Amino acid sequence: MFNKMPLSIESQVQLLKVRGLQVFPNEEEEIRIWLNNVHYYKLSGYWLAYELKNQSGSGRLHKFKNGTTWKKVKHTYIFDQKFRRLMWTAIEKIEVSVKAHWCQYLSMNYGPFPQDNKNLFSTYIYKSHGSYSKLITSYAKSNALYAKHYRIHYPELKTPPIWIAALIISFGEMVNWIKYINSAKIRNEILRPYGFDERIMISFLTHLIEVRNICAHNERLWNRQTNREFILPKRYMDIFVFNKSHKANRRIYNTIIMISEVLKSIDPKYPFLSLMKDLIKDNYLINPCYMGFPPNWESLSPWNTLSSK
Repeated sequence: MFNKMPLSIESQVQLLKVRGLQVFPNEEEEIRIWLNNVHYYKLSGYWLAYELKNQSGSGRLHKFKNGTTWKKVKHTYIFDQKFRRLMWTAIEKIEVSVKAHWCQYLSMNYGPFPQDNKNLFSTYIYKSHGSYSKLITSYAKSNALYAKHYRIHYPELKTPPIWIAALIISFGEMVNWIKYINSAKIRNEILRPYGFDERIMISFLTHLIEVRNICAHNERLWNRQTNREFILPKRYMDIFVFNKSHKANRRIYNTIIMISEVLKSIDPKYPFLSLMKDLIKDNYLINPCYMGFPPNWESLSPWNTLSSK
């Protein structure tokens, strides 16, 4: 039976102290401000990494490790904000690029309205409330000038030309529009510029949907285990990380490495890994092992070839 009662901000501060969080006198007002504006349970995801593990079974002990300070918790939260922004920028580059390649290839080979070609896509796309239906709805509701222009000048269209559709559909729907193309050859042609087989790329793009959504909703990302795994390219196996069962580690490290490989064909001058390395090095309170980084990561490829600030 639920019997928890809400706590005042002052009571929350006292509870954290009782559980072992070190809050120095000059930090008292600051932690109250954070609890007021960020929220106790949002912050709890960041101090979880600094709690003692329950050795007797599941469930949390709600006790902090010795030496856990408010400063460490606060900077973990700030680091995650910066980390999500960096990841968001990289994912945006990939999203925009994939939409562009999808649009260009299909329009050049199948004309302005390949989305209407039911021989080209799986029936999954055209099911009730499927991707095609969502495109119709998104086009009808869009306030974007390009959508309004086509609705005014071409009122007979249920869906816009594919070059407008590519601007309207979400990243998740974009992945579906590629994934459910009937021909593997066409999927490969669209995704060939990235240097990976379509199975690997679609697997990775599906994984990125989850990571992108975490960033979009300001959720904790830095030490998270993702739900959606992706197929690792065999020729790069030495730069990825595996767990004791020789399965790909679901921490964010492998995502970072794969993003960097894909970006090489999109924006090769964008220093994604260098920015990532600098972010981690500048935040000395962060232990990158929680992100899935191997202990000697700086001496390993591809990090060991990066120049320092």
